[in-house]
Order: sequence, then C-alpha cells, then structure tokens
Amino acid sequence: MHYSLLAILIMYDWIFITIFAAIMQTTRTSLQKSLKPHLSSEAITWVRYSFGLPVVICYILILHNIGLSYPSIHRLFIAYCLAAGLFQIIGTLLLVSLFSHRNFAVSTAYAKTEAIQVAIIGALLFDEYISLTITAAIIIGVSAIIIISVAQDKINWQSLFKDLNYRHIFIGIACGAAFALDALIIREAILILDSASPIMNAALTLLSIVLLNLLALGVWMGYKNKYIFREIVFHWKPSALVGITSAFGSIGWFSAFALTQVAYVKTVGQIELVFSILVTQKIFREGMSRLEILAIMLIGTSILILIYNTK
Repeated sequence: MHYSLLAILIMYDWIFITIFAAIMQTTRTSLQKSLKPHLSSEAITWVRYSFGLPVVICYILILHNIGLSYPSIHRLFIAYCLAAGLFQIIGTLLLVSLFSHRNFAVSTAYAKTEAIQVAIIGALLFDEYISLTITAAIIIGVSAIIIISVAQDKINWQSLFKDLNYRHIFIGIACGAAFALDALIIREAILILDSASPIMNAALTLLSIVLLNLLALGVWMGYKNKYIFREIVFHWKPSALVGITSAFGSIGWFSAFALTQVAYVKTVGQIELVFSILVTQKIFREGMSRLEILAIMLIGTSILILIYNTK
C-alpha cells in the first residue's frame, strides 16, 4: 500500500508541483492587483524579478549543495531565455492592464486561454502533439473560462459573442498567447541544457530569465521615469510579497515544464481559476454564482481526464 502510494506520487509529481505553482501565482496576482493603484504596470512587473531574485539564487544554491551539478550555458540557451523573457514581460504587462477592465477572476480567466493556445502553438511550432482525449480535456477547461466570463459579466451567450470587439478581450487573448509562447520557449531552453537533473536545468533557466528581465525592464523604467524606483521603495512591503510569491510560483512552473509537456502543465494549471474565484469571493468580496460553481466542476473534470490519460 505504501509503495503504491509512493509510486503514484512519483508518477504525478509534476501535478503537485503545478498545483503549488498555481496557488503561488494566484497569491501573486492578487497582490499585484493591490499594487495597481500605486505603481505602474512596468513597476509591478519589475518587482516580480527584483524581490524574487534572492529566492531563486537561494534555491539554486540549495540544489547545488544537495549534489546537483550546474549545466553549461551556451548561446542558443541565452537566445531562448531572451525570447522567453520578452514574452513573459509582455504577458505580465497585459495581465496587469486587465485589472482596470474587469474584476480579479475575469482578468485571470482571459489570461488562462493560454491552455488551448499552448496546445495549438506547441503542435504548430514545437512538435508538442497531444491526443484527442487531452484536447477534449483542454476544451472542457476553456469552456469553464467562458462560463466564468458570462457569470461575472452577467450577460447572455449572444451578447458574449457580440462583445468580441471589446478591448479587454483582445488584451486577454494576447496575454494568453504571450504566456503560451513563454512557457513553450522555457521548456525548449530547459531541454537543451546538459545537466543530468531537469530540476537544476529548470532552476538555472529561471535564474537566467529573471536576471535578463530585471536588467532589460529596469533600464526601460529608468529611461522612462527614474523616479518610479522611489515609489517601489515606498511600497516595498507588498512589492516584496509579490516578488517572493512570484519566485516560488516560477520555481513550480519551470520545474513542471522540465518534467512533462507544457500542454499538460497548463491544463492542470487551470486550477488557478478556481483559486482566483475563491480569492475574489473571500478577499475582494465579489461573490460567486452557480455558473462559477459549474465552471469549477468543469475544471476539475478536465484535470481528472488528463491525469487518467497521462501515465
């Protein structure tokens, strides 16, 4: 019995890692929303990297101290990290900008269209093919996202499709596409490293992207408005929490990408929508309807289908 349980835990370790990452990301995103009235989208994005960097460095040192070796870095790896970092910055900026258009759960819901975009882009550009059953699981999860949009906006299905010209919907789709490309490129960067440990490869990839994004976005912010750093210092406590939760969430996402296909990770990652609904209800007191409960059940169904069909 104990050996069977251990075997299950090892087989599906990426699922537990993904759920942990989703919890951390939900926490980070809610904290980012609280910073929105005080800092610009660029500043909120930058604090993710600046305050998260010490956590990532400590994590890598711990991995090395327990016996995992550092992989060799080469030009192709750096190119992948630059591309992934660019899409990560774009996706985060778009996500933060969504807060001014819709409440917390809906903002996250639009961004989570990345699950099906990962499947499409992954198949077209990265040869990450998935089965019809897994495709069905992803579609079920995306259906839950559409239901959330209807429930939160209190609109009917006909008006939902008529409203596709709304700016926030296009921003949400672009946000999902940016995060989809980011995740797929991250996995490619992890896979080309030569370390025997995928976890160390993931950690070094994370550190490289954090450093590159920290520098690039910091230079841009200094050029645009050098006084913004004073505002960040003034709001350092919530900024630090954003950075720390972001670092833990990224550690989880990168580790999961190292262990299995991105489409699988993103499908399970849709559980973040459940967490965001709970945050919306408990913290921001925006309520939860029957349709939202249905959406939660659909997400759970999609995750169970994926787990049953990935062994």
